[in-house]
Amino acid sequence: MSKAYGIDSKFDLNYKILKSKMLSTVTKLASGIELLLKGNGVEIVEGEAEIISSNKVKVDNKILETKNIVIATGSIPVSLAGYDFKEKILSTDTFWNVEELPKSIAVIGGGYSGCEFASILNVLGCKVWLVEMAEMLIPDQPQEIGNTLEKYMRIDGITVLTNSKVEKITERGILINGQNIDVEKILVCAGRKPNTNSDELKKLGIEFGSKGINVNKKMLTSISNIYAIGDITGKYELAHVASKQGEVVAHNIMRHDSEMDYSIIPFCVFTFPEVAFVGDCSGKSGEFPLRANAKANCLGDTRGFLKVFEKNGICVGAIIIGTRASELIGEATIAIKTQLKTEKFLEIIHAHPTLAEAFTEALRDIDGQAIHLPPKTES
Repeated sequence: MSKAYGIDSKFDLNYKILKSKMLSTVTKLASGIELLLKGNGVEIVEGEAEIISSNKVKVDNKILETKNIVIATGSIPVSLAGYDFKEKILSTDTFWNVEELPKSIAVIGGGYSGCEFASILNVLGCKVWLVEMAEMLIPDQPQEIGNTLEKYMRIDGITVLTNSKVEKITERGILINGQNIDVEKILVCAGRKPNTNSDELKKLGIEFGSKGINVNKKMLTSISNIYAIGDITGKYELAHVASKQGEVVAHNIMRHDSEMDYSIIPFCVFTFPEVAFVGDCSGKSGEFPLRANAKANCLGDTRGFLKVFEKNGICVGAIIIGTRASELIGEATIAIKTQLKTEKFLEIIHAHPTLAEAFTEALRDIDGQAIHLPPKTES
C-alpha cells in the first residue's frame, strides 16, 4: 500500500522488539492503575487470598477483617478436551511466552479472541488456519457479521474452516475433517472459565450458575455483603463491562443504590477490518458502504459498511465493519442508550471528511434517501 502513496520502502519485523513494546505498554498501564489506587488511599496487599468467612479474608498468613468483599479474580483459558497446554499447544495467556513468531499456526475457536489472534498473526507473516465448530465465525451474533469477516479473512490469506472440529492433535499438527494440517503451533481460543476455587466458595454459601458466580443486578452474591464482578460472574468477558460492574458495587457499598444494565453494551472485535456492534441488530435498517466514504478512501481501506437499525422511529442498533469501527460504535451506543429519534440523529452535523459521516448516510438509507448512493429501484 505504501507504494500507492508514493512511499517506496522496505520494512523488517523484529518480533522480540514488537513483543517487548507490547508488554511494556501493558506494564505501564497497570502501573498507572496501581498509582491511582495508592493515590486514593487504597492499601494493596499482595499474596494468595482465601475467603474464610463473610467478613474475613486470609492473605498468606495475614487475616484481613472487612465489612464487604468483592470477588474479581477473572478467568483462565479453557483447554481442548484431552489436551493440556504445553510447548506446542498454547493458550491466549501462554502465547506471549513464545520467543519466536511461528511460521504457521492453527487457531482453534472463531470467537472474538480467535479472530483477533488470527488477524494479527496473519499480518505479522504467519500462515494461519482458523478453525470454528459452528457454521460461522463470531457465533450467536448476526450472521452477516461472521460472514463478512470470514470473507475479508479469506481475501487476506487466512484459511478459515467453519463447521469443523479438531479430531486429533499430532506431533506435526492437527487432524480436521480427515485432513492433516502441519503447523508449528496450535493456539486454543475455546473460551474461558472462572478463575476460582468453587468448592471453597460454595462452602461459604456462595451460589454458582452454569457460567460462574450468581449475582443480582446490584452485583451481590447469595451472601449479603459479598459481591462479584467481571469474568468470574460469567456475564460478559469484556473489560468495559467488568469496569462498570465495579462502579455499581462501589455505589452500593457507599449506600448509593445502583443496578447493572446490560441492555446496551458495545462489542468490538479488533480484527482487520475491525468489527463493532451494539443494541438490537434486527428489523428495519439502513446501510452505507465505506467505499463511498471520503475518509475511508483517504485512509486507503474501504472495506466494510455501517448499518443502523430503527424501530418506531428510534435508533435501536448498529453494526459497523471497517477501519476504526471500535471508535465509531460509541456514537451509536449513545444514540441507542438515549433512545434518540432517527430524525434527531439526522440533525447532527458531522465534520468532513470523517468516517462518522457514514452514520448520516446509513440513517438516510433507511428510507432510501442516501445522497451518496444511487437511488434504489423497486424490485
